[in-house]
Amino acid sequence: MADARRRMPSGRLPAGRAGRRHGTTRERHEGRRGHGAGPHHGVVLLVGALVYMVLAVTDVPVGPGTSAPGPPAGGSGSVTAPARTGGTAHGSTPPTSAASTPKRGPLTLVGLGDSVPAATTCDCNGFVELLGTRLATLTGRHWVVHNDANGGWTTADVEDDLQAPPTRDDLGRADLVVVEVGANDFDLDRVDDPDCLPASNSGCWSATLQGLRDGLTRIINAIRHLDARPDLRVAVLGYWNVTVDGAVGTALGEDFVLGSDALTRLVNSTVAAVASSTGALYVDAYTPLKGVDGTRDPTGDLLDDGDHPNASGHTLLTTAVVDSLEHAGAVPTWQRS
Repeated sequence: MADARRRMPSGRLPAGRAGRRHGTTRERHEGRRGHGAGPHHGVVLLVGALVYMVLAVTDVPVGPGTSAPGPPAGGSGSVTAPARTGGTAHGSTPPTSAASTPKRGPLTLVGLGDSVPAATTCDCNGFVELLGTRLATLTGRHWVVHNDANGGWTTADVEDDLQAPPTRDDLGRADLVVVEVGANDFDLDRVDDPDCLPASNSGCWSATLQGLRDGLTRIINAIRHLDARPDLRVAVLGYWNVTVDGAVGTALGEDFVLGSDALTRLVNSTVAAVASSTGALYVDAYTPLKGVDGTRDPTGDLLDDGDHPNASGHTLLTTAVVDSLEHAGAVPTWQRS
């Protein structure tokens, strides 16, 4: 993105150009005084001097906050007048040129989690890669993307991976880390088990939810330990469904639909609570695919397995992350840094 300081507002001239124009005017007046002296040359010189003084005074305005030009530096024989720049202080430093502006280095995005951020089941760019592209456009910066997510991983697997040197190296340089994990922690064969309904009052999920809460907290704390910069952003995503959805989920019956939706909401509440307690950013992945009230059919945004996003679904997740980052003020920070 072009630096606004490099652009001169319409109708203005850079200070150096305005100075040369004024200097040329004064040199013309001086040349006219040096020719055609006759018998009344004394009077002519006196009138010429008065005219020159008037022109000199009217050519360079002096007002509050400005000062009259002093003698030429080093006896050069000419004076460059301050530019008239409509509110810019006379004699101020000209705008920084593009050639003198230092280039900013790349930023780094790291993805962690399960098969959703890994996107290996989709013959498309996943939301982690799409996010890098979108952020490059929004910030005017190059983004290096490291996707360290893996299909089938649980919260414990991601936590263990934080000890792997390649992942630690990636995180040590990160400006943004996105995490989506937790669905594989649960025994999803029980979502329609009558003993586990309603999910909010069932003991079927309490221990796993606590494990998700503790594990995700440790993951975020470990990320911040590896990259202790205060401007590091960590974003954690919830789910639209922890198991299959759309037409595939509907075919499994009403109890499955209600049970899986209730468990998903519990998981998302847990992830949001961890984000709040650790200073991370929670990204709502439920509303983009299911709608605010959960009645939107996400079939068109899922692969045929009903479990993983297709290209359309990953685009929706990308937009959800970008919107959350913009709302949190992260994008302008990266533009300025």
